[in-house]
Amino acid sequence: MDSKYNQLNFENDLQERVYTSRLLGKEKSLVLHGGGNTSLKRDEKDHTGRQIRVLRVKGSGSDLSEITEKGFTGLRLDDLLAASKIDSMNDFEMADYLRKSMVDPSEPSPSVETFLHAFIPARFVDHSHSDAILALTNSGMQDDEIRNVLGSVIIFPYIPPGFKLARVVFDRVTSMPPETEGIVLRNHGLFTFGKSAKESYENHLRIVSRAEDFINERKKALDRAQSDGVSDFLSVIPEIRGKLSSLKRKIIILNRTREAVEIASSSQAERFASYGPATPDMLIRTKYDYCYVESPEKGLSAIDTYAAKYMEDYRSSGIAYPPHDPFPSIIVLKGYGILTAGISRKEASIVMDQFIHSFWVNHWAESIGGHRFLTKQQAFEMEYWPLEEAKLKKATPKKFQGHISIITGAASGIGYEVAKRLASEGSLVICCDIDPRIYEATAEISSSTGGETFPINVDISDETAIISSFTEILKEVGGVDNVFNNAGILKSANIDELDVSSLDAHYRINARGAFLVTREAFKIMKRQKIGGNFVFNISKNLTHPGPGMTAYGSSKAFAAQISRYVAREGGRYGIRSNIINPDKIFKGSKIWENGVLEARAKAKNQTVEEYKRSNLLQREVLPEHVAGVVSVLLDESIFGATTDAMIPIDGGIL
Repeated sequence: MDSKYNQLNFENDLQERVYTSRLLGKEKSLVLHGGGNTSLKRDEKDHTGRQIRVLRVKGSGSDLSEITEKGFTGLRLDDLLAASKIDSMNDFEMADYLRKSMVDPSEPSPSVETFLHAFIPARFVDHSHSDAILALTNSGMQDDEIRNVLGSVIIFPYIPPGFKLARVVFDRVTSMPPETEGIVLRNHGLFTFGKSAKESYENHLRIVSRAEDFINERKKALDRAQSDGVSDFLSVIPEIRGKLSSLKRKIIILNRTREAVEIASSSQAERFASYGPATPDMLIRTKYDYCYVESPEKGLSAIDTYAAKYMEDYRSSGIAYPPHDPFPSIIVLKGYGILTAGISRKEASIVMDQFIHSFWVNHWAESIGGHRFLTKQQAFEMEYWPLEEAKLKKATPKKFQGHISIITGAASGIGYEVAKRLASEGSLVICCDIDPRIYEATAEISSSTGGETFPINVDISDETAIISSFTEILKEVGGVDNVFNNAGILKSANIDELDVSSLDAHYRINARGAFLVTREAFKIMKRQKIGGNFVFNISKNLTHPGPGMTAYGSSKAFAAQISRYVAREGGRYGIRSNIINPDKIFKGSKIWENGVLEARAKAKNQTVEEYKRSNLLQREVLPEHVAGVVSVLLDESIFGATTDAMIPIDGGIL
């Protein structure tokens, strides 16, 4: 691993610390998704103007790959060093001590390894979970054998992160030989240090390179599993997602890259299922074991067996905290690929990265000296780490966390606002529209809400395109929970002036399109067996038809009947379907363009402004009003017992 350090002109030592931290964080074989941490010790002035010694260490929530100066939390170094005289602290006492030692209480919470950084007597300290180092320490190699590979390092047995680990390290580092280059924590990672950020960073790469060279000389190719042929697991993805979502909704990702298929096709994939992850800090997301599925027919039973085994191990562990979701977050589909699950697409992606790195670490460890990881008891103690449990207890999930919602006509108007609302409330939103601007609109929604979105540019009246889109949805996120049938066209004409081509166009989009989307989503919802929701945007034309709206109103009436049939046929599966009837939603809407708004106002003998407010409330009805109604209609805690209903959103019909 080569150094990427370039000598730059830094204004201060913290800037250099930021620079080398980013270099470290960008190496995925060293740091994954916010893992690892770095620090420096420096002089600063406190709020009184006094000069004090400060430890600047990566704060909670920071990612080394993009950290800034604000990502480093400051703590009074003398306070931290005074703790070396304390024999023990539990995790909550440690967190309280660190909080009281902070220079600025408004800064992020410091790393749980802050004491370790403080106790190492060097200005700069770097820590990573290097794949190569973990492969050595997760193997059966003895400490002396590891030192022969890595050089002058101190090796510690596995100790959970926290004050106990820091205290044990302190007793050794205060008298470590001057030639010591680093500290290796078994099953955990590597610490290096130096007088400068460059020295600490390059020490780190030098030790990791020795491990990589050793592994490269000894690693073996994967053994291919015996197989009669590769099964198509895509056919059971909805059932798998439904099973994994039995307790809380999950987003799933299917990985069929060359690497994923290579892993899934190996004999190691089945054997490694009970090896554990690369490092204990992954346990919170990945659990100890993963699930290996031999064929589509055995998928659900394999997941049930996994969950039962997890609960059995949990009860044996004596853990006092309530059990976590017992279902696997990682499933290897023999010969086909890898599936991961999480409460969001981002979470599932992180789990995927962690699994692939863990797999190779386990493979290398087995290749060089057998595999050795934590005991199941140690793993449960890490998975149910008190500080993490306290954080989970305080966390309030968003209303639609883990849900997948499809919105048609999402590039503008009502669809755009509904997509924004659901994304802000935690749903992954699949935004569909025939307008190519859907890509730009989807990016805007993600940026403004911080939510997860996925664009699909599609003509909903094209059956082949819709079937293909739903196949893509299964591959990308695993299923669907909510559908807002909103896309539509409107071109007014009196009956005697209505041509067949215009009539057909309305039926193709407003009726046929709504049917195709509904049919494909309904199939998936039935197979998931976790319910589902449809909301149809029909408009007030259904109950209050106006002149010149034959094509629009009759095609929407067809869609309304689809909703009623969904309610009747879906009820036994927990699938609800309801109708909303908005009226005169002008903001951002494309159906009122090209003179349609003016023509409708003229038909009513009103000005445009009079027409916009022609309701009992005398106010313009906005797409945000519609979005609010759709949101509560989808909310099972509010409308969970409501189906085949119709709600006007029109300000009151005059």
